[in-house]
Amino acid sequence: MRFPTASHAWETDVILPVKPIRRPLAGLRPEARQWRQPREFRIRATAWPNAALAVFAEFTAAAAAAAGEAMEGTDGLSERSVADVVTSIWRLRGRMAKLPDGTRSITRHLEMAWDTLTEAGVDTRDHLNDPYDSGLPFIVVAFQPVPGIDRERVIETIRPTVYLNDRAIQTAEVIVGIPDAQKEPRS
Repeated sequence: MRFPTASHAWETDVILPVKPIRRPLAGLRPEARQWRQPREFRIRATAWPNAALAVFAEFTAAAAAAAGEAMEGTDGLSERSVADVVTSIWRLRGRMAKLPDGTRSITRHLEMAWDTLTEAGVDTRDHLNDPYDSGLPFIVVAFQPVPGIDRERVIETIRPTVYLNDRAIQTAEVIVGIPDAQKEPRS
């Protein structure tokens, strides 16, 4: 082996073997990061107590069982299909309410279907005459000026919000009425 005779090592053609640097703290990075912080802001990693983990496991198992029982009736239907059926029955209920009372035999079957959906965990929300705010989870199809209202209100619901087991599966589509801008004569 030749040793460099030049005054600088980069002037030679000999490459000396370099030993890799081992980092003994590589596995302790998260703990080492905490040491950069002031003592009052350091967070110590603690293990969860076994009792808390057992309660959490029982809670998640009970929630999964309840969700499985609630979803038994809709195994064959997608959420979109359930929402379409509920929307159709909701529209029929609105039309049947306008009919005279002599058609009770027809509405009885419709109400039975509605009750069956309610028992299966389906709920609807018709937003008619609700005050409108831009942060509400609606799809606004149109804004329409309406005389005689003092603030923005939902004046027509095209599709209701449909919930399955307290989870929204369809967002409402509404038409919002806005106060009619009255032009006052200038004096």
